[in-house]
Amino acid sequence: MPNTSTVIEWKNTISEFAEHYARARDVQAELYADDIMDIADDGSNDWIERETTKGNIEIVLNHEHIQRSRLRVDSRKWTLAKLKPGTYGDKVQHANAAGDGNLTVELVKFGANQTPE
Repeated sequence: MPNTSTVIEWKNTISEFAEHYARARDVQAELYADDIMDIADDGSNDWIERETTKGNIEIVLNHEHIQRSRLRVDSRKWTLAKLKPGTYGDKVQHANAAGDGNLTVELVKFGANQTPE
């Protein structure tokens, strides 16, 4: 594996390498987007068995696993926004709802509880 500085130099000086590098980054972004859906859909460790002080077994929510999943999704969303800001970054939407010629600009930030329209 070449040194990072070597790869950056190749990317900046060899056009064919730069094209391959850009395509590889696109593929990486697609894989991260797929990862986000897989992590979000996987509820297999959301519940765990725990023994009470009386010796009974109870099923409880595994908060640690849920928080770790949230962190994994958020870190991939952040990386996607940096790799492909036009596709996965914050969106600026333009609307003219009143039809009076005035332009309204709304900044929409996608969070854990929001989805793009």
